[in-house]
Amino acid sequence: MADVVLTFLIEATLSQVTSAASELIKLAGGRGKKDLKTLQDKLDLIHDVLFGAEEKQHGNRAVRRWLEKLKMVAREAEDVLDELVYEELKRKVEIRGQRKKKVRVFFTRSNPFIFRLRMANKIKNLITSIDDINKEARQYNLESRFAVSAPESRSNPQTAHPFLGYCSQVMGREDDVSNLVDLLIDPSNKQSLSVISVVGMGGLGKTTLVKSVEKDETIREHFGKIVSICVSEDFNVKRILEDMLECLSKESCSIRSESAIMEKIKEKLENKNYLLILDDVWNENESVKWEELSGCLSEINKNKVSRVVVTTRSRRVASTMGTRDGHVYHLKGLKHDECWSIIKQRVFGDSSVLDPELEEIGRQIAKKCRGVPLVANIIGASLSTRIDRHEWLSVQNSDAWDSLKDDSTGRGILGVLQSSFDRLPDPALKNCFACCSIFPKDYVYERDSLVQLWMAGGLLQPSEGSSVAILEDIGDKYFMTSMSNSNSETLMLKAASRGKIAHVRHLNLNLVDDMETVPTNFAEVAGKLHALFLKKGMLCKLPECFKRLRILVVSGQYNFDRHRIEQLPTWIGEMKHLRYLDISTAGIKELPQFIMKLYHLQTLRFEHCYLIERQPQVENLVNLKHIYFSHENGAPVGIGRLADLQTLPFFFVGRQKGSQIEDLRRLNQLRGSLNIRHLELVENYIEAKKAKLCEKTRLHKLVLNWERPMWRESYRECKQDEDVLEGLQPPSRVQHLEIDNYRGEKCPTWMDCPLSGLLSLEINYCRMLKSIPSMRGFSALQELNIILCLKVTSMRDDVSGLPTSLRRLTVTCCPRLQTIVHGPSSLTCLEELKVIGCGNLRNIPGIDGLSSLKKLTIQECDGLVSVSLPTNLHSLIKLNILNWHNLRCIPEESLGDLVSLRTLKIGGFSKEIEEFPGLSSIQRLNASLRNLKLIGWETLKCLPPQIQHLTSLRDLVIFNFNQVEALPEWLGSLSSLQCLTIQCCKNLKYLPNSTETKQRPSELSFLQIDGFPESSHWSRTRRSLMEQSKYYQQKLELDQLLKSYQQRQVGE
Repeated sequence: MADVVLTFLIEATLSQVTSAASELIKLAGGRGKKDLKTLQDKLDLIHDVLFGAEEKQHGNRAVRRWLEKLKMVAREAEDVLDELVYEELKRKVEIRGQRKKKVRVFFTRSNPFIFRLRMANKIKNLITSIDDINKEARQYNLESRFAVSAPESRSNPQTAHPFLGYCSQVMGREDDVSNLVDLLIDPSNKQSLSVISVVGMGGLGKTTLVKSVEKDETIREHFGKIVSICVSEDFNVKRILEDMLECLSKESCSIRSESAIMEKIKEKLENKNYLLILDDVWNENESVKWEELSGCLSEINKNKVSRVVVTTRSRRVASTMGTRDGHVYHLKGLKHDECWSIIKQRVFGDSSVLDPELEEIGRQIAKKCRGVPLVANIIGASLSTRIDRHEWLSVQNSDAWDSLKDDSTGRGILGVLQSSFDRLPDPALKNCFACCSIFPKDYVYERDSLVQLWMAGGLLQPSEGSSVAILEDIGDKYFMTSMSNSNSETLMLKAASRGKIAHVRHLNLNLVDDMETVPTNFAEVAGKLHALFLKKGMLCKLPECFKRLRILVVSGQYNFDRHRIEQLPTWIGEMKHLRYLDISTAGIKELPQFIMKLYHLQTLRFEHCYLIERQPQVENLVNLKHIYFSHENGAPVGIGRLADLQTLPFFFVGRQKGSQIEDLRRLNQLRGSLNIRHLELVENYIEAKKAKLCEKTRLHKLVLNWERPMWRESYRECKQDEDVLEGLQPPSRVQHLEIDNYRGEKCPTWMDCPLSGLLSLEINYCRMLKSIPSMRGFSALQELNIILCLKVTSMRDDVSGLPTSLRRLTVTCCPRLQTIVHGPSSLTCLEELKVIGCGNLRNIPGIDGLSSLKKLTIQECDGLVSVSLPTNLHSLIKLNILNWHNLRCIPEESLGDLVSLRTLKIGGFSKEIEEFPGLSSIQRLNASLRNLKLIGWETLKCLPPQIQHLTSLRDLVIFNFNQVEALPEWLGSLSSLQCLTIQCCKNLKYLPNSTETKQRPSELSFLQIDGFPESSHWSRTRRSLMEQSKYYQQKLELDQLLKSYQQRQVGE
């Protein structure tokens, strides 16, 4: 394996060097051009010989040493040519700035003669070294393999090299998912915290199984929060708690104290039961650490029933973590047919036409997978690249299958994976996999960042004859190949590439526990490094000896810890080869000027630097393709000169040169998302048109934002905004469009033209807008949001209204809107309809045709006096009918026909009615309804008795029943009730006394009452509540409430 890695690393380096030499030949003149041409020819020769050495290196130390020599020369050539390219980029900057007359490529401003002489000598030495290597190659009979072309095999047109991509369907695990769900919600398990362990050998799909369980609708309803953490070999209690907090808060944890972390977790999980998934646990002999974590988890929420799911390869781990016998789930292998289904899906997709001979071979291969889905996935991906009988027979008869025999640990899978890895037809793809080995196991890759790292490391090279010229597109293809479950393969590459530290080119110091101490042997490797990942506490302590660094990533907490770096070390500006710089967490106050001398820089990230005080000038970063920042103070100036720029998250329009709207004119390579702010500073249509947004065809999301104060409204500004928006026509293939704070009265004419690729449209806080244009021409539109458009009276219906592709429609705070559209019954794909705060709305026609509707919310629409729910909404699972203060009627049979309804929020109706309308048929929902919120109004004096029949109800909220003095005894009949919340019932005096009835909600684990009853019956009720809920005493701190009540009585 290490031999293969070495070969393709050298091949990729040679490809990059040859490409650089070719570009420099076009620019050089005289003797320099001749020497570069000689170097290129010799590199081409050695490149051909390299493939002859690949086969002979196995077991041949001499050829192996020859490859090592070649690797050193290739790296030296790469550095020399890279420095030459740097000088050419510098020359371009100087010429553009008119600071110096035109010079040749070998000249520098400081000392052109010495630099030219030094570079010429280096090139001659490289030519000599390559001549010696070529001569040595002949001694080992290494010849070019490109004289004879290998026969081509048929390839699957669906995918190029899907080595690691998983089959989109989880096959053969339906019963396992169901069984595990039953274990987790087992009502007979009354433990407040219990552990369920999923045990099985590596590759069986334990992680995939628990992810499927995590997505199960029953699980998501049963547990208030689900937290998933990958533990791996290091069972560190504090790290696990930090990961829990990060998962709950969706932001990085900057708290150092374990007790403070615990307090934050308690806040996030207050009144909620939770499911904690600890994936890939290995702590067989560390019961003390588990007891420490278990103690912490038990303290989080004592009055709730929570669960921990552990995945592990070891039965001993399950025992260490206190798993009871009945709660160990042993995962078994798949059947042969299920393995074949996985392979078939990977190779042929949904095609039903198969070559009978290939199918027979495939079924035999499936048997050799021994029921391991990971092996089936990888083998299927490998076979998909070469759909050829001889290739498939080669896989079937491979010796690699022997490693799976009698393998109970899963380690034998590595042999099969290595075989599949070796069959990858693209050396560059192998190189990208090797690069991933620098990251720790279970690292979560972000696609754009990883692709940019590959590009910075020179791993992405266009193939000969390929139609894909943009390296990012090539990287995207490789990422889609490798995005799913690369853990085993990354470990394999790690094991293959270990050796003396002197040979390390990529170093990750983030794995060092001490954030401040630089390793003692660091100086030995620093001068040879190409990539360095470190914590920011180390940055200012590093030696200034990075001659070859291409990638520098500084990580840590955002700004607020003691390691914040106000100024970057100056040696960063001397790294001529640097392509990728990430200082997002450094907390700097300004981007230093020496950064602008990094002419090779392709990616610059300084997100979350909220303390930055001055906008950086970036016009000299001529090779920059991707820039990331978070707020206006960090917005770069001078981007208009960066014609190759592809990533620009924000553009803040200003009045000064370098930040005007026309600076976007040349940036036609922009891709991804672009948010343009301060459009109020654009004067007219002509200025807006200069941005040429319609030519930026690779943008998929565009946000157009005006930021005038809300009190400023004038006819002039209205017309100005209309002119500006007219000139900002987006590209025809844009997928997501958002218009914010626009003050025009009408939409631009380009919205009448079909935007055939548009998937979502949001029109937000456009206060003067009077009508919404027809969306019929937006044939792919799936989501439409109209929010805070205060003057909109209608949605134009001249071309039958909304597109049939629409899935989500939200209309919020449009008080003058009278109708949405006529005939939405054609919206057969609509899954969610939300209408809120539209007080002038008179009707919502055609709901009966919404056959796919799953969620319906109609709230605060006082103009509606009745609602009719059709009988055919069989897909509806969530219904909110809230705060219609003039509603008087809901047909009594309407709710009972919603057979799939799981969540219902209803109430807040007209004062003229004295009981809840439309609930007479609600008992027919007993099998489906799980969550119910009832909102009262002034004239209601009791709870609707119809809900006593909902014995499957789990969560009940009673809100704003101010005339209700006593809760009914029949609440005890809600046998499945787990959570009961009573809010804003200020006259409540009596709670149900379960001692007077045989029925009580035996599953009740959470009871919350805002305020408390104002009568002497409280003491009697207190005892009743304690009997109803095992955990009630701690949650509500009844002793303190009673004491407060007694003090109040004394005061009166």
